[in-house]
Amino acid sequence: MKIDVGYIALAFVFSGTGFVYFSYGRKQSKYILMITGMILMIYPYFFDSKLWLTVVGLGLSALPHLPMISQGR
Repeated sequence: MKIDVGYIALAFVFSGTGFVYFSYGRKQSKYILMITGMILMIYPYFFDSKLWLTVVGLGLSALPHLPMISQGR
C-alpha cells in the first residue's frame, strides 16, 4: 500500500467529516448521520487509491442529504 501526503490529507478530511457527522448525529439522535459518520471514519483503511477514496468519500458525505434534496428542501 502506497501512502503519500495527498492520501493522508484526503483520509483526514473524510474521517474528520465522519467524526462531525457521528457527533452531531449522536447529539440529535439521527441514526443515518451516526452510521454514515462511522463508515466515513473507517473506510479509508480499505482503499489505497486516491481516486476511489475521493469518490466513495464524496458519495458517503452526500448520503445523509439525499432525503432533503428529494423533498425539495
